[in-house]
Formats: sequence, C-alpha cells, structure tokens
Amino acid sequence: MQGRYLLPHQNMDASALSLAAAFLIEIQRADDLPTIESLLAAVAHELGFRHYAMIHHDDHRSGSPGLINMNNYVPDYAAEYFGGLYHRDDPVVHACIAANACFTWCEIADLIELGPRHRTFLERGEYYGVSNGITVPAFVLGERSGSCNFCSPRKPGSVRHHLDAVHSIGGFAFSKARRVVNGGRLRQVRVARLRPRWRDCVVLAGQGKSNTDIATILGLTPATVKTYVERACASYEVSNRTQLVLAAVLDGEVGIHEIAPRQHRYLAT
Repeated sequence: MQGRYLLPHQNMDASALSLAAAFLIEIQRADDLPTIESLLAAVAHELGFRHYAMIHHDDHRSGSPGLINMNNYVPDYAAEYFGGLYHRDDPVVHACIAANACFTWCEIADLIELGPRHRTFLERGEYYGVSNGITVPAFVLGERSGSCNFCSPRKPGSVRHHLDAVHSIGGFAFSKARRVVNGGRLRQVRVARLRPRWRDCVVLAGQGKSNTDIATILGLTPATVKTYVERACASYEVSNRTQLVLAAVLDGEVGIHEIAPRQHRYLAT
C-alpha cells in the first residue's frame, strides 16, 4: 500500500474507514499473493495491529498451493500452529462457525462455550503475543473455510473502533486471494471428501441425532450408520463425532445452515 493512501490517526474511526476505502482500491489492482500480503501487512500496521493472519482453516503441513496462508506470527508460534494442526483447537476458528460475521476476540466466550483446550490455546497465544484481535470469517459452501485476522493492537482500547474497517478489509482481501489462488475463477472445484451417505450422517450428527435416530431417518441400520461415521472420521483423521462435524464445516463439506442453531455454541467443546 502506497504511503499517499495512509492517513494519520488523530481520528481513529474516520481514518480507519478512509484507510479501508484506500485499501479496497489497492486490493482490486493486486494480481498475485505477495502483493496481497504486502497490502495486508501495511494496513495492519496502519491500523495499529502487530500481527495479521489470513488463512484457510486446513492442514498446511503439505504446503498445498491451493491454500491461503499469510501471517506474520513469530516463527516458533507459526510452526506450532500449523505443524500441530492447532486450528482444530483454536477458539477463534470455532467462533467463526458460531458467528459467521466479523467479531472481536473478547466476544468469543459469548459465541462458544470455552473448554480447557480453548483456554490452553489462548494462553499459548498470549505467551507469543497473539491476543485481543478482530476476525472476519470466510465461508463458501463446498470450499474450505478461512478467516482474516488482525490482533495484538498497540492501543488495546482501539480494537472495537476498527470493526467496520476490518470487516470490509478482511472480506475483500480474502475474496481477492481466493480468486488469485483459483486462477481467476470464483470457485475452486475439488473432489468431495465425504461420500453422499457419509455426508448425510455427518449433517444429522451435527444436529445432535444419535446413530439410531440417523438410521431411522435415512432408512439404514444403526450398524451401517456407525460404519459411515467411522469412515468419515478416518477421512478427516479425527476421533469423535464432534471433531468430525467441526472438520466437515471448516472444510466446506457441510454448510452452517444445515446444522441446528442450538448446536453452534457447543460444536467446538
């Protein structure tokens, strides 16, 4: 982002929104991921955040070219996060499912029920200086989910003042990165991980149905449902139904609208 677009911070609300407008002009001109990341880094700095992360919620260990992963976390934290598949325990990622709209990290406890794994994760992030952020979820049915995050503000009390600006910046940035990754196409076609009947079972499991309930609804035997759920779990390398539903939502195989709203808050616990 060129300096001529960056405004001083005497009026945080006005300057942040002006900065967002300038960012939208610049991001439309970007045609590669390095340019997008340089714009993201510049706008994070100008908004007063020490860290940014725009990522797909997926396994980044293989370095797949189809995944978005832009961040300036300290190397040790980034290595732990992506190497350990920490997105599966990240309450920010889980809150994306419950909120599906821009939110501050101080609102996470209102969106999901924080469990021990969540609290351990947050403590680890704070140890590395990753805290007090804003997240813009990115969900497209049939694609991996993702998010754009700004955190660790230099002025902690300024976070909520940036919600409107970050909402626009994060949404447009992820959309542009998606297009670049997908070769200019709006949608990346990929092979579904779940077979149709497996997916039916996962959706119903996400609605809180037991194997017996699912069997009755789908006209199957409980044993068949158990087998389908186990095979779906193996496909995602998870060990239980809760992790399975979460993984399927993050992967874009199951839409948030397909899961009963009352389940959202407890999906990640």
